[in-house]
Amino acid sequence: MSNRGTILVLGATGQQGGATVRHLLADGWRVRALTRDPASPRARRIEALGAEIVAGDMDDAASLETAMAG
Repeated sequence: MSNRGTILVLGATGQQGGATVRHLLADGWRVRALTRDPASPRARRIEALGAEIVAGDMDDAASLETAMAG
């Protein structure tokens, strides 16, 4: 794994979020990907690339705090 740290990407299963996840992973970052549905096909594809999938919603402060922990 990378020594660069972890970046949380919000909207990770959308077009821009997914592109961001792929770029960061290719550049050696650890990526935590926030999605409302961790079981979705898009979330599974991102997970297969090496991202850590976390459930959350940008309208739910508690889920964001959990996603940012660690």
